[in-house]
Amino acid sequence: MISVRHSLLAAACASLLLSGCGSSSYGVDTGATPPAGGGTSGANPPGNPLGGSGGPTGSNNTVVATLSVPGTVSVVAGGTRNVAIVFTSSDGRGISGFGISGSLGNLPPGWRGPSNFACSKVATGSGCVLNLSYTPTAPANGSITLSYVFVDNAAMPQTTSSLTFAYVATPQNNVVATAAPSGQVNALINGASQPVTVTFTTDDGRPATGLAVTTDLGTLPPGWSASASTFSCASLSTGNGCQLGLTFTPTIAGGGTLSLGYSYVDDGGAAKTGTLDIPYAGTTNDNVVATASPSGQVNAVVGAGNQHVTVTFTTDDGRPASALRITTDITHLPMGWSSTLSTFACSPVSTGTGCQLPLIYAPTAAGGGTLGLDYSYVDDSGNAKTGSIAISYQATTSNHIMGTSSPSSLGVLTGSGSTPVTITFTTDDGNPATAFAVTTDLSTLPAGWTSGANSLACATVSTGSGCQLSLTYGSSTAASGNLSIAYSYRDDSGAAKTGTASLQYAATYPLHLYVPQLSGGGQPGAALQVCPFNPDGSLGACAGTGNGFTSPTGIVFYGDTLAYVTDYGTNSVYVCSVATDGTLSGCATTGTNFQYPWALAINGDKLYATNANGTSGVTTCTINNDGSLSTCTQTAGSGTLGLAVNATLAYVGSGTSTVDVCAIGPSGGLSGCSSTGGGFSGVAGITLYGGSAYVANQAGASVSACAVGSSGDLTACSSFAAAASQPLSVAFQGSQAYVDDLDGFIYLCTVESDGTFSSCSDVTDGNSFSYGINIAIH
Repeated sequence: MISVRHSLLAAACASLLLSGCGSSSYGVDTGATPPAGGGTSGANPPGNPLGGSGGPTGSNNTVVATLSVPGTVSVVAGGTRNVAIVFTSSDGRGISGFGISGSLGNLPPGWRGPSNFACSKVATGSGCVLNLSYTPTAPANGSITLSYVFVDNAAMPQTTSSLTFAYVATPQNNVVATAAPSGQVNALINGASQPVTVTFTTDDGRPATGLAVTTDLGTLPPGWSASASTFSCASLSTGNGCQLGLTFTPTIAGGGTLSLGYSYVDDGGAAKTGTLDIPYAGTTNDNVVATASPSGQVNAVVGAGNQHVTVTFTTDDGRPASALRITTDITHLPMGWSSTLSTFACSPVSTGTGCQLPLIYAPTAAGGGTLGLDYSYVDDSGNAKTGSIAISYQATTSNHIMGTSSPSSLGVLTGSGSTPVTITFTTDDGNPATAFAVTTDLSTLPAGWTSGANSLACATVSTGSGCQLSLTYGSSTAASGNLSIAYSYRDDSGAAKTGTASLQYAATYPLHLYVPQLSGGGQPGAALQVCPFNPDGSLGACAGTGNGFTSPTGIVFYGDTLAYVTDYGTNSVYVCSVATDGTLSGCATTGTNFQYPWALAINGDKLYATNANGTSGVTTCTINNDGSLSTCTQTAGSGTLGLAVNATLAYVGSGTSTVDVCAIGPSGGLSGCSSTGGGFSGVAGITLYGGSAYVANQAGASVSACAVGSSGDLTACSSFAAAASQPLSVAFQGSQAYVDDLDGFIYLCTVESDGTFSSCSDVTDGNSFSYGINIAIH
């Protein structure tokens, strides 16, 4: 006995490499009497629940395997189900050398677990637990058998024990409505009522929820009535737990189709709808009834293969009818439908499956409808009759979730607070998608962006505003960029997909109007005034800015942070820093070769300044990286006041009534100047805007608008009044123009589609300017 037990256990340990199978754990039975329990005979010693004065007695114990999931392990395809198997002793006494044999290395597809598993001791509790997970990618079913070995309390090796459990992976289900009796419902006119029971079940046996019949049961076709005015079921799966009772009691001959619509939520959380069509007829003799299989609404996914449908024809009383034929042209069925037959006829027709029409539904586009099939036959009394069947169908696509932001793009002023932004997620075809989740980390958005939550998930997305992400944006500094929000979801065919919602945004500094004052008078403080805009376009309270100016006559900006100012009185050009509130600071002279500088313009890294002495050409300077000016050279364009440039040409007010156009050379200098345009009187300022050139005519009390021709010449110049008696310059903001007047006023005008100004009004609003020259907006 000793040698046999020892050899069996040793062989088991050697072949299975069980943990705890050392020589000291064999528990070899020497045949000696077990040691005494240490108490009075008949009393239970501490720790010995079996009673008696000896050690453990009774039959050998075994391993009990308990599955954490009762019954079949079930999961929707695409999801995950974790399963824990707890191994315990059948009687609480210790079991050693437990191990799973080779079955763990050959689990079915979708199952995951360790490659091997062993426990040195099995007793009570959760000391020996095997964890598995099931993540199926497609519907499937089967069973798993896990074989294991162990050494029982009598030190006997056990090698034939196993655990078997079933599993199933199901698709997201549909609710199917089935009428009984099936097919066409027939009842004799003024005869006994025909009860009809509509049973709602799921196509995979898994529960759906929230079913409600959406058809008004109080307004059914003549002859029909329902047991209740409304019908709903909180949950349903299989069986007859969700049934609607109907009654058909016809009073006139004829028939039709009763359509019952319903809504529900499937086991994946998606909202769905369905329709049951019940053909009916009030008759005097037997009728041929057509029944479609599968019953209820036929559903298919575009591009996912064929859905086969069979229509079976029988009689409602089992007696034979004859000469049945389909009168609908089955070679011209609705899009996506076809049959392997071009015509169909049966004779006789009674019971069974002897008369069946095969159909195929393979949709190529999303949509739905009802397939109607008409047929004729002769009943058992020789009367010619007709009938019909209506098959409801729906095709869905592999749809996409789109993120739409409101507003579609965002522009804000720096320091203006937070602006709300909403991104609404919907599907492109209105059909539901599921398992939506934003994958972008909402706690690490670009500077200025904030989210009310760190994540967003929506069980179902279709139409409307049920799935929205709320954001805010605000910045104290100028910035721009593209906000991208990534997300994942499953489309209406169950495929995993991703997408991105994007929004262009920018934060810009508030605009201000700058008014250089030739005489330096007017407002107290500096001779250069900076003015905020009111919401209606008028000017707020202007204030002096900059330092060291005597007689400023022009200002131009280089990017967001630098400004250049001409000082007519000191033959100087200043470079200044521009703050976010529009004020200038740190102004210092820069550059040379200026002779009473008046107007300024910038093209690329070149600065241009007119010289009001009337004899020197336009001074051209290079703008260095630190903002200073160098290599300032007087070139062509002996102008006095007005100046405007584009990429290749410069327009210079060369006299009181003349504008010259000059070419800009590779080094930035001007050459080849010639007179252009006409009808000017006292040219004071020139502005290029919207493909036109605007010339302020001080002496003519008008503004001239000229078209810029393909060669750069000014053509079709026309003059119009702009309220100012002595206009000096024009600055634009969108469809509005500001005109300054030598008399110290600023006028606001509307720019019409032909380029002329209208509705000009004084917006000086209590400010006072002394010879405001060359105003600018920045």
